Amino acid sequence: MSTPASIIPDAEAAHPEFYEALAAQHVKALWTIPGTLASEPTLDEVPHVWHARDLWPLLEKAAEFISPDEAERRAFNASNPKRVFGTSHNLVAGYQMVLPGETAPAHRHTPSAIRLMLQGSGITTVEGEPVWMERGDLVLTPPVSWHDHRHPGDEPMIWLDGLDVPFVRGQHAQFAEEYPNEQLQDLTRPQDASVSEYGVGLVPAHSTWTRKHSPLNKYAYSTTRPALLRLWEVEGSPTSGSTLEYVNPLTGGPVIPTISSYLSYIPEGGASKPERHTPSKIFCVLEGRGHSIINGERFDWEENDFFVVPSWHWYQHIADQGDAVLYALSDWPIYEPFDLVRREVRDEYPTL
Repeated sequence: MSTPASIIPDAEAAHPEFYEALAAQHVKALWTIPGTLASEPTLDEVPHVWHARDLWPLLEKAAEFISPDEAERRAFNASNPKRVFGTSHNLVAGYQMVLPGETAPAHRHTPSAIRLMLQGSGITTVEGEPVWMERGDLVLTPPVSWHDHRHPGDEPMIWLDGLDVPFVRGQHAQFAEEYPNEQLQDLTRPQDASVSEYGVGLVPAHSTWTRKHSPLNKYAYSTTRPALLRLWEVEGSPTSGSTLEYVNPLTGGPVIPTISSYLSYIPEGGASKPERHTPSKIFCVLEGRGHSIINGERFDWEENDFFVVPSWHWYQHIADQGDAVLYALSDWPIYEPFDLVRREVRDEYPTL
């Protein structure tokens, strides 16, 4: 078998005039471009953990001089150490804070977003429906959906934002719009109306829902956590834990066309099976303390921390203190229509 042309060394140095002529025509020879015939993905991002103990005090500091009115959102974006923007190549995550009595004004945009509530309680209004948020709840703000945040409580609200902004930007499809005339959108539906309609395993017999995202705006932790523990028991209480996927109740597909979400349980002392896959994942710790081995490197985490596992990195989660519950968001749905999902799972961590 011949050597792949893309790794011919010093090709340009041997025939400089030829390659200068190509450059003048804005053309580059395939055999001079590294990685074009790579046998595996190029690992150009790195795993990283963002610790709540470091970032939440900075959110509090930001609240001293930045209001949601001024900044639109008091939020931090977590950039992968190897990227200018984006926690992974398709997703960005970070913390957002709303103080008691504050509101974050209504807007909408083509990027999709999830909100995983971590502290406090309050309301996110989605397309006129007020959605009550408590710790562990997953709330959706699908693409081009009006949404605002209102805080009637007495404890700062902090949640994890997860958006597909890097992907949407890469497609030159990012648009945004402020709500007309008013800071907050009109309430046109009862509180948690979508939960009443779609959140109990039954759906309206003659539903007219036609959009591609889930019609359910909230997946309550009071429901998802018990379901996860029941699954773990049904599966024989494996030490590797169990995982559920949040799905669109009408299709069984992902909650948002570009973002899938998961909830995993690992008992204290247990460890997930080592795996790697082409989609990336961002994990947020809802319960427990432990660590993950990602491409052979240890990353410690505790409650409210989040961390990224980039594409094609081996990883394994270990619950060190207390049972662990991990939420994850992923760009998995972007890969599936094009048959680009590759996944490997092993019983033992591989030698790298």
